[in-house]
Amino acid sequence: MKLKIVVTSIVLILIVVLLVLRVGNSSSLLPREDGIVGITVNSLPEGYHYSFSGDEVHIIIEYLASIDLISDFSENPNEYHGAVWVISIQYENGDVVTVHHMGNKFIKNNSGPWYKMNYDEANRFEYLLDELTEK
Repeated sequence: MKLKIVVTSIVLILIVVLLVLRVGNSSSLLPREDGIVGITVNSLPEGYHYSFSGDEVHIIIEYLASIDLISDFSENPNEYHGAVWVISIQYENGDVVTVHHMGNKFIKNNSGPWYKMNYDEANRFEYLLDELTEK
């Protein structure tokens, strides 16, 4: 009987840990945060184009890592029409991860799932771009 309670407790703990990792962690946007040599940011449809390297890369990566990702939402991002920031992250080994930051509401990488973002966190990206491009 005690063994059954222990096993059940362990299974429940594992389920909770997996749910926390899946829902509230932006690490799923980037396979890794080391070895990044550059970032380009393009806007659709406006046509802005920015390139970043050095310390600027770290600022953008810190932003992406700080976003609380919401995986459970009712909206369909594929039906949403709004401006999109296309963030291409280049690694020293030649890999590229593309993050789509859409309408200050949704975000995803490459062919990964869409996540919803808190509006205030999402809106911070435009202010961050303004700060980085004013230098």
